[in-house]
Amino acid sequence: MTTTTVTADQLAATWTELWNGSTAVATALLTDDFSIRFASPTRDITDALRGPAAFASFVTEYRAQRPDVGFVVDSDAAGGLDATGTGTFAVRWHSAHDDIPAHGGIDIFEAVGGRLRRVWSVGGAAPFTLD
Repeated sequence: MTTTTVTADQLAATWTELWNGSTAVATALLTDDFSIRFASPTRDITDALRGPAAFASFVTEYRAQRPDVGFVVDSDAAGGLDATGTGTFAVRWHSAHDDIPAHGGIDIFEAVGGRLRRVWSVGGAAPFTLD
């Protein structure tokens, strides 16, 4: 019998798919008590979000306002997960669209059992440079 262990990079890739509109992945990706914290003016709204359904609805509304914005993870995960898919890690990301200035940030994740439980997201008006 083989066991497939999820990696931090795989979770980050699926998280990015969710932000890019694949909200169907939310139930498998996020724990029932999932929460997110943003270091931004949207904090009051998002701090009240709990669970996959609420977050998928938030992403759907976000995407309706910004349908052409795409998110990209531009770093390998820093940190990692144990054999049970539990641990903490961070990734650097950026987003851009022709009509919207590029922005970027860092997301920090707490995973439990191969699913994301908590995310802290720090973004800014410009992406981090890669050099």
